[in-house]
Amino acid sequence: MHDNLAALLRSGRRAQSIHGAAIKLGCIASTFLCNNILVAYLRHPVPVDARRLFDEMPRRNLVSWSVLISASARLGALEETFAIFSDMLRGADRGSWDRPDSFVLGGLAAGCAHARDIAAGVQAHACVVKFGVDEDASVAAALVDMYAKCGRVDSSWRAFTLAPQRSVVSWTSMIACLVNHSSSGYHDTALVLFKKMLVLKVWPTNATFSCILKVFDVPELLPAGMQVHGCLLKMGTEVDTALGSALMTMYGRCGGVDEIARLACRIRHDSFSRTSLLGAYARNGYNVQAVGVFREMIAENVAIDQAAMTSLLQVCSSMGHLTMAREVHCYALKTFFKLDTVLLNATVTVYSRCGDITGAETVFNLMGKKDIISWTALLTGYAQNGLAQEVLLFFREMLRRGLGSAVFCITGVLRACSTTTNLAAGLQIHSRALKLGIDDDTSVENALVTLYASCGSVQIAWKIFNSMSNRGIISWNSLITSFSQHGNEVAAIQLFDMMQEAGVCPDDFTFAGLLSSCSRMGHVTQGCVYFKQMKEKYNLEPKMVHYTCMVDLFARAGRFSDAMDFIDAMPCEPDQIVWEALLASCKVHGNAELGRIAARKILEIRPEDPSPYIILSSIHASVDMWDEKAWNRTMFDTQRARKDAGSSWIGAQELSENIFDAYQVGVT
Repeated sequence: MHDNLAALLRSGRRAQSIHGAAIKLGCIASTFLCNNILVAYLRHPVPVDARRLFDEMPRRNLVSWSVLISASARLGALEETFAIFSDMLRGADRGSWDRPDSFVLGGLAAGCAHARDIAAGVQAHACVVKFGVDEDASVAAALVDMYAKCGRVDSSWRAFTLAPQRSVVSWTSMIACLVNHSSSGYHDTALVLFKKMLVLKVWPTNATFSCILKVFDVPELLPAGMQVHGCLLKMGTEVDTALGSALMTMYGRCGGVDEIARLACRIRHDSFSRTSLLGAYARNGYNVQAVGVFREMIAENVAIDQAAMTSLLQVCSSMGHLTMAREVHCYALKTFFKLDTVLLNATVTVYSRCGDITGAETVFNLMGKKDIISWTALLTGYAQNGLAQEVLLFFREMLRRGLGSAVFCITGVLRACSTTTNLAAGLQIHSRALKLGIDDDTSVENALVTLYASCGSVQIAWKIFNSMSNRGIISWNSLITSFSQHGNEVAAIQLFDMMQEAGVCPDDFTFAGLLSSCSRMGHVTQGCVYFKQMKEKYNLEPKMVHYTCMVDLFARAGRFSDAMDFIDAMPCEPDQIVWEALLASCKVHGNAELGRIAARKILEIRPEDPSPYIILSSIHASVDMWDEKAWNRTMFDTQRARKDAGSSWIGAQELSENIFDAYQVGVT
């Protein structure tokens, strides 16, 4: 009879019904049947019923204990698991049943891994050695995985190397341990281990491939990632949803957008794969496609998690679309009971980048749990919106709270010091970067070059630039712009030649600095050559700042007819800055007629701006046109225009001292 009842359990009948039938038919004494009912109970989370049955069993064997211990460990009840294990050991000492085997101890190690409890894990490892099951491949794999999930890479590696038999699970657990560590050295070791695994003909599973694909996270590693993709296809590995998601994530990080699109058409999608696809498109700037994926998720009623919302906010940030960002934020508040810190950090970032710094502050202030990324996000937002004073005050508050200074945090403060030309505060931040050991970070070095260059310490900026091991386009642009701004135009042009020799491709900011240098030196011909090179040689579309530089180039040289011809030939409508550049040169050369045209254009764009009246009055006075000067003054008074009051950063030194005081408080 008990065989028939066990067969009914395997056919999918409810465990409670079979349990009741076993009691009525008097079959509850069968250990075999009770073990099957126990498994059925624990196949679904019903630990209370399972434990009641276990306590009522007249006879228990090793299978009974193994099933209950493994299930309790899987459910995360580690304290109860060890209590059951202790009861089992006491019964084994009395000879009631056999001593723990590999299934029991493997389940115990798995429970420690699930709970991330290293102390309990070490005890489980000691039991494994004590009962002589350390040579079992499944137990060895469980120990490797346990140490890996507890963050003990060295212990995990030791357990892996000492295992006499290594199953594919052991190899996968060890690779996962190395991959999940942030150090690039561990990533290289994971690749070596993966290659050795293939040499030894231990064939990887889908889980192995999903782990090793995480190593390829920068565009330079795309060829290696494609080789692993080719390897799994050559081995005939079926690309299921999980592996397909891992492949899309890898291609998203490495910039292989074409492969992402192909994979998306070939795999069956679930919530996780859709989220991976959305994140991959968002990371590579394919904003329209990312939004399309999100709309499909809504249309198909696919479960949307907070990771998908974070990727969508990244799209809003990239597009600078504040209205969409607010809609996404509202949707997240409506959908989720509580937003996690990662999503809230992304919300602070997107509001800051879209110019709504008040919204960013509101989200930040309402956050219950803030991490260093939260503080850095708002500080960077202040810096991006030109709120230098707020950056310094906010950084001072961070120091008072004893928060660490991340690289992005330091670069944001250095950028604020550059904006306010606050060299005293900048020196203190430079000192802090040295103490933290991040002064050789490329972004910090770029910020330092910009700081010293903006504050007029060009020689120090040049010294830092020469000491840099990795000079990117930002490094070159910072120095070219600083030379141009501080009257060293010849050095700026020479630096551009050095930049080309180094094989660094210039961008928009490079040419803005070059054209400004040519304008100040009066090198009209050379400036025209650079402007022509932008589109013909480097395929760069000129922007308004470049058109402004060209107008200034012609006008400074007194070639007003060329300046006007250039303005008429512009593919877009000139803005206020273009006309202001022309008006400033009219003042230098005393060109009242063209000055009036430029002033009128400025007033059409910004009627409340008093500067055209003031400059035009100066032009008229310089050429003895006193009646026109008086008329300008009358118009100035009639329009009720007011000249902005001057301001200075005279209080910057006091703020610098306060920052230093806050730093001392943070240290003590």
